[in-house]
Amino acid sequence: MPFITCSTNLSKESLPKDFVEWISELVSQVLGKPMERINTMLVPDLSMMRLGNSDPTMIIQIHSIGVFDAERNPSYTEKLIKAIHEKVNLPENRVVLQYFPVDPTMIGHVQ
Repeated sequence: MPFITCSTNLSKESLPKDFVEWISELVSQVLGKPMERINTMLVPDLSMMRLGNSDPTMIIQIHSIGVFDAERNPSYTEKLIKAIHEKVNLPENRVVLQYFPVDPTMIGHVQ
């Protein structure tokens, strides 16, 4: 049950209209998780700073069960950052990913 939070100083209007659906599908494919399990939040128009300036940037936090480790994370990073760069034209060094492994007992939901 991945949770994605995409925080950016880009305006909502400057992002593709399908961005939430697109990032959800991308993470689903990269992590090998079913699309119906993905939960996504987009938080645009923030005041943000990266690498000493407030140029357009994006921080994406992904919480998920059983997929993050030192061996797999570099592959995820390469695929996700490349796709985001191509979709929203952000330089690759302006996108940061944070991976958070989640214990399944820490998720509450009704199916």
